[in-house]
Amino acid sequence: MKFSPALIFTSLAAMARLSAAAPETMVPPAAAAPAKDPATLMRELTDESYQVREKATTEIWAMGEAVLPTLKEAAASSDPELAFRARQVLRMVQFHITPDTDPSVIALVERYQKASLTEKLTLLGKMNGKRAWRQMLKLYASETSAEAREKLMPAVAGISIRAARELLLKGDAKGAREFLELSPADARGLMALAEFHRSQGTLAAELERAKNQKGRNNSAWLLALYRAAGNIPAAQEAAIAAGETHIAASLSVLMGDPLPLLKTLREESEDHQVSEAYVSIATRRWLGGKARSADTEPLKLALGAADSTERVAAMSAMFLLGDVEPAEQELMKSSPLQAFLHFDALERIADAHKALKLDPEKPDYKAWVRKRIAKITRLEIEDQQGVSTESEELLALAYFLERRGLHEAAFEAYGESVTALAAKNDDPLLECLGFFFRGTSTLSGAPLLASRIGFAWAGDDEKRWEDLVLAAFGEDDLSTTWWGWLSELDPKANRAQRFEGLLALYDIGTDPKKLREKWLALAWKAVDAAPAAEKKILADRISTLCNQIGDVANSLRAWELLSEDARNEVYWGARIVQLSAADHWKEAAAVVLEQIKNHNDSQEEPADQLHTHAYAAACLRLAGNEQEARVQDQILDSMSLGSAAIAMQIGNGYAFGRDAKRAREWWTRAAILGDPDSDEYSIALKLHSDALLEEGRWKEAAATSEIVAHSYATSQYRWSTPLPFMRQRLQADMARALSILKEDRPAALAILAKCHRSFASDGSLADFFFPALRKVGLIKEHDEWFNISWQMMQESIRLHPESDNTRNTAAWFATRALRKLDEAEAHLRKALALNPDQSAYLDTMAELQFARGKRDKAVEWSQRAINFAPEDTQLRRQQDRFLNEPLPK
Repeated sequence: MKFSPALIFTSLAAMARLSAAAPETMVPPAAAAPAKDPATLMRELTDESYQVREKATTEIWAMGEAVLPTLKEAAASSDPELAFRARQVLRMVQFHITPDTDPSVIALVERYQKASLTEKLTLLGKMNGKRAWRQMLKLYASETSAEAREKLMPAVAGISIRAARELLLKGDAKGAREFLELSPADARGLMALAEFHRSQGTLAAELERAKNQKGRNNSAWLLALYRAAGNIPAAQEAAIAAGETHIAASLSVLMGDPLPLLKTLREESEDHQVSEAYVSIATRRWLGGKARSADTEPLKLALGAADSTERVAAMSAMFLLGDVEPAEQELMKSSPLQAFLHFDALERIADAHKALKLDPEKPDYKAWVRKRIAKITRLEIEDQQGVSTESEELLALAYFLERRGLHEAAFEAYGESVTALAAKNDDPLLECLGFFFRGTSTLSGAPLLASRIGFAWAGDDEKRWEDLVLAAFGEDDLSTTWWGWLSELDPKANRAQRFEGLLALYDIGTDPKKLREKWLALAWKAVDAAPAAEKKILADRISTLCNQIGDVANSLRAWELLSEDARNEVYWGARIVQLSAADHWKEAAAVVLEQIKNHNDSQEEPADQLHTHAYAAACLRLAGNEQEARVQDQILDSMSLGSAAIAMQIGNGYAFGRDAKRAREWWTRAAILGDPDSDEYSIALKLHSDALLEEGRWKEAAATSEIVAHSYATSQYRWSTPLPFMRQRLQADMARALSILKEDRPAALAILAKCHRSFASDGSLADFFFPALRKVGLIKEHDEWFNISWQMMQESIRLHPESDNTRNTAAWFATRALRKLDEAEAHLRKALALNPDQSAYLDTMAELQFARGKRDKAVEWSQRAINFAPEDTQLRRQQDRFLNEPLPK
């Protein structure tokens, strides 16, 4: 008796539904009949008995891929019944449909066979929702049309990698490999499979196998394998053979030659004059030449363009090329505020004044302020949508005067005009003061000035004091609560003293009187004296404040008294930050591992929090549990699967846990694996480039820095000042000069001299410039250039002796140059007296102790810096240096 194809397929589906829905009806394993061999079952497919045929069909189907060869042979049989049944089972097995498959998935697969291209996309999406990943990949692989594969690709992209990660997490490497081998053979899929082989120890064998094969597809596979192996020269050859010119050029960059990639980028930028000009000049300069007028003309023309976007692009390009003077002139014309911030940061005070149209010799701050406030008043400040240019300039100058300790000049300039804003009603005044207290996302405030004006305005009016608190801290219940609590903590304190204390507690402005320390001591005294129930409430108040501003010691102290509900409100990531910052690595590891467990139990995408395993590894290692740390290392190694973005995150995780060595290894891997056309490529390259600079690999550092600079020039990167662009050029040029020092010393010294001139009084110069000069033996030049910078800093301090930031910058120059350490310490102690909890100043003191050869003291000061900025990875990198690296010389 024969059956139609549709009936056979429906019968199999029905059997699957029965199996999936009613497992209790299945024969227990102990009672099951011994399995028949495939040959016997194939004969039974054509038995006269319907039951025998159906049973044989089911048993063959249950054998799965193990009987694929037998099924394929039977499907080609001359016996129509055998061939037909074998083809039906073969299709089910090929699409990985088993008797246990969800019937709804089987239905989707059935519909897919007859669906249009648009419908197939929808069906694949539904299968994805049911995690029917094998079926999706099998169906995609069965498509023979190139057009269909291209349109369906987005629906299956990354599916095999996600499935592989889930299986790897369960320890099923064999299943993970099967998924990866089902992945589309594009760059992402091949890279994931190659990285799988590397992590599983089979990379060498795969390389040998691939070397003996031919063809462009094999070149793409070799490219992936060599990149996974970290063999950059061999990977570059494979990239050329595979026609992957961008990847080949990006690999040249990692070997110290940016020219192939710059050439490619120039060809692609021919329709954009600024980009093309930038690449032409950068290429010529790399080759040791000077830019020709024909090269620079497009940039000069763009500086005068009517289109502001084109002007900004040209300015950015010139700053990134180190052609600073014309760019600065245009900046002063088009954005006086940005120019002011730029010159102020470089300690070029006269130019900063000129940018805001102030006389550098005798600046009339009062007239300047009056003019702008009058304009704001005409525009009715309370009705403005956003912040006006005049408002930002007023804030910038106020911050400038306050930061440099010119408090009387600031009050004289602002006091009368700002107070006059309250002539008709208080709202304009309060809005202006709030602006000065809190600043903006790009500009710091002037809280001392705002306080002085606000105190005079509020007088003895309780309502005005409450309004002043709202102006300074916003609609914040916590600050209002603390404002009331301070009057209980010290009933003798007047309103001005309480207000100053609240500013200190919120880390707003300087704190020369150490008011934060005083008021926290009173708060803890109140906690200790409170009844048990109230202790938790008061501890929560302290905890919330300290978590908000960053004070690890007091946050952890409060934690011990918090209720369970209050503890649950603390984000687990913040908890890890605090524990690790206090060197409580065992407790931090426990929190991370609990988070990993929760994530895994939720069956969410493993890649979403894969970097948490790096936090776990770092915490476990510092807690002394090396064995468990290696388990986490292995998870990361096996599950990253060629993702440059994930490799960067993992590197960041290790860096946060003071494991600089592993962080650099992962950043290097990200740079090798990164797609030069992707958004994350320049970020990966920047991380790798910075690490190369620290290691003194000048040639590679120069090449990578050059490409990072290009990425800034041709993207939408924008900062409040062009300094980040200039600093990138400094890094690229310094590394380039040191790479050619032996072969062309005059040219190298000329480049270094220009580097120094551009940043003679900017603290970023000291970050790596002076240590690098000592490393290559340029002691004479080192001392000459340091002395020039030191004298410039001393002159700035003479003019503004109360500028704590300038004193800290001078101390940073000295500590990184290992010169004038006694004077540096004197400057630094004055800076810390004004701002005792400033993490940057504390880090400078740690660097100074390290320069003196006092490793323990360096670590102690570094710990204090991290306490007040626990999320700052650079501070943790510094502490790793102080703990593990040789003392500077």
